[in-house]
Amino acid sequence: MMEGMASVLRWRLAGAAVGACALLVAGESQAQETANTRSAVAARLSDRPYTQAELGVGMLTLPATEFCLRDPASCTRGEIVPAGFLEMLYRPNRRFAIGAGATMAVSNSDTRPTGTYTQMDRSHSRNYLLFDTAARYYALQLGWIEGWIGASMGAVIVRDMYTNNADNPSAPIVGPKGVDVRSEALTAGIEAGLAWSFGKNWSLAAALRSAWWFLPKQRACAPTGDCATLSGSTPMFSLSAVLGYRIGL
Repeated sequence: MMEGMASVLRWRLAGAAVGACALLVAGESQAQETANTRSAVAARLSDRPYTQAELGVGMLTLPATEFCLRDPASCTRGEIVPAGFLEMLYRPNRRFAIGAGATMAVSNSDTRPTGTYTQMDRSHSRNYLLFDTAARYYALQLGWIEGWIGASMGAVIVRDMYTNNADNPSAPIVGPKGVDVRSEALTAGIEAGLAWSFGKNWSLAAALRSAWWFLPKQRACAPTGDCATLSGSTPMFSLSAVLGYRIGL
């Protein structure tokens, strides 16, 4: 009889162990489910906070801007250059977002400048680097489609590069083959966009941004006589395709 009771006790202990394992697995599954509910799609649909990273590529244009080298006869108006940006956003709910990002645009211009060293074979090009903060209001909410309007403020650096193209082995050039002239300015603008969410965390969007660059009226110049090609108030527009990734908090 004692042996039978011991056998029953062993079976009960085994059953309790199995039950404990089942509860442990269930608890882990519930924890996993809780983590899943905190994913970006759940956060967006339940109006919880989440972060969003955006990578955009497009075109930046300065449509009404006059670019002038040393010789007034070399002035041109307007420029369109490829641009890319990376932005990080925090969305406390589905309606609002704040964030900051950086934009890089590189000019493919190859203008022949005039200046002190006109006898040298040189070329000129520009690039632009923007750092700005942004605030958005998502006015349009249609399921997986949402649209926003917003405002931005920040700073821009315009870099004019004058490069010496001559290759003379009899008189090698030590150091940089040219000069850089930088202009710094504040910028303020507005933006709008339309995004489509797909999958759990991804979105595709089209974004339009417009801003004013408040550059110094007095152009900075290098000792060679080469000067910055932009000055004063400069309007900017950009149109980009944007890939976004959401991370639930």
